Amino acid sequence: MNKPSSALLDIKFAKIKAVTFALRPAPLQEGLDALKKRLGPTPGVYSAEPAVLDFSGWNDTDLSENGIELKAFAEMLKAAGVLLVEARGQSEALEAQAEELGIRFETGQTEQSEPETLEATSTVTHAASTEPADSKQDDHPAVPSFDNARRTMVIDQSVRSGQKIYAQGADLIVMGQVSAGAEVIADGNVHVYGVLRGRALAGAAGDTQARILSTCFEAELVAVAGYYLTFEGGFPEENRSKPTLIHLDHGTEPATLRLKAINIR
Repeated sequence: MNKPSSALLDIKFAKIKAVTFALRPAPLQEGLDALKKRLGPTPGVYSAEPAVLDFSGWNDTDLSENGIELKAFAEMLKAAGVLLVEARGQSEALEAQAEELGIRFETGQTEQSEPETLEATSTVTHAASTEPADSKQDDHPAVPSFDNARRTMVIDQSVRSGQKIYAQGADLIVMGQVSAGAEVIADGNVHVYGVLRGRALAGAAGDTQARILSTCFEAELVAVAGYYLTFEGGFPEENRSKPTLIHLDHGTEPATLRLKAINIR
């Protein structure tokens, strides 16, 4: 006797970590330019991440006068390897656009911390989006939940090319090299006690005080809270293959990512 289909399938809801791009009212092209700048090179800081576009601060007049088209944002995100999964706002017209694209629409802002302002026309933070869970699991290694606000995840070996390590709600320490093509990410600080040849992203949840430390700096890309630097043109001599601290300089507008040579001997 065949079992009813309801006995063969359980549906659960899971929290999926997504990067939220919260845009301020501005013409469509300015918004696209701000998004492109934030996405960076391809593959970039947010490659393979789900994304949310937040228009909660817009009204119907803002959307109409600025010619906002969700499709244009979705195409730019897709070109950068980022999947748009949700739009937020308070407009029926925006909801219709989301429905046409086949993405979820959320009315207003969900309960979450306020995004931190990073650009004149855009803000970026990481938030949780509720979606039905399926058989596809997160590529990030499992990270234990901690009672404290931030703990430390320690990787006591090198990170090979193609690997992606994410310390959610924690600092990350790598006791070895990070190979070219590898990626290490933390909501807190990133420490690499070895050669950093791949990508290092600190403050992934929006912490602009996070820092990256490498004892031998040869990175492809570094980023703090969405601000990034790449090194196709080479490295400053004071940082090439030397101990280096990467941090955000808040004395400029907008803030600037800085490299600082350090003496750890």
